[in-house]
Amino acid sequence: MPFGLTNAPASFQAFMNEVFMDYMRKFVLVFFDDILIDSDSLDSHLQHLRIVFETLKQHKLFVKKSKCSFGQARLEYFGHVVSSEGVSADKSKIDSMLSWPQPTTVKGLRGFLGLTGYYRKF
Repeated sequence: MPFGLTNAPASFQAFMNEVFMDYMRKFVLVFFDDILIDSDSLDSHLQHLRIVFETLKQHKLFVKKSKCSFGQARLEYFGHVVSSEGVSADKSKIDSMLSWPQPTTVKGLRGFLGLTGYYRKF
């Protein structure tokens, strides 16, 4: 970054959004350096991978093979499980809420309600 690390994450995210603008929410979802590719079939997944790799190459961006996984039917991502059935809460997050100690202060209660409120939709 020409201006140091100030605003680097936001600038990188904006850059990635611009790079994948034509494919965002069609079959690509980008969060910083995570690129998720959603496909209905193996053939379309291979085609989507080709498009993503060509787009990265055009912009002189690279992937690290050891950090990649391809053709996953189920993916754990930021406390969620993404699969063909949709997005659901990670079982470990639900288990941690169930074993949460009973709040004894108003602050503790608010913290617990904030945590459980987020996962309420699941």
